Amino acid sequence: MMTVIKTDGEAHEKALNQVYELLKVLEEGMKSFFPRGSPTLNYTTKNLNLLDIVAGSVFCPFKTTEQVLGTKIIDPEKTPMLFSWVKALSELPLMKEATPPHEKLFEILKYFREICIKTPAA
Repeated sequence: MMTVIKTDGEAHEKALNQVYELLKVLEEGMKSFFPRGSPTLNYTTKNLNLLDIVAGSVFCPFKTTEQVLGTKIIDPEKTPMLFSWVKALSELPLMKEATPPHEKLFEILKYFREICIKTPAA
């Protein structure tokens, strides 16, 4: 994902296509691992399992990343199971508390992307 943020032009498109392919693999893996649908979240407890924590830290700020890139990353039509899981995770109070504020993360990612695109690759 960092390559998508750090590049522009043809390299950006190539990196974005790789991310889409990996998300498809993840979606298919989730379908085989959770044949009844998305992983269930227990809304009555403050405890998350390790998979929820890792997935939440990677995917919950996806809307901010999409806004910075101007591109859809997690599409509810292409990866419905992943989308619904991430949406449910991001609505948990514990995950909301742990996720940086949208505006702050947006400014950081935007600045990082601008610097990376302006700096020629070594």
